[in-house]
Amino acid sequence: MYGEENATLLYLPKLAAGGVELAEIPHSGHWSMYANPVAMWERIAAFLPPGHAR
Repeated sequence: MYGEENATLLYLPKLAAGGVELAEIPHSGHWSMYANPVAMWERIAAFLPPGHAR
């Protein structure tokens, strides 16, 4: 999980190539939980398996 302002981080392509699911949070930088908490928590909820208690 990373803020869109950090989309150019050099290690992101390596993580993706290694099978890591990346989640870009729009309208945020390093502190997504403050800049765009709704999008951050929605992305976390989408990552959870169906039927998981939310």
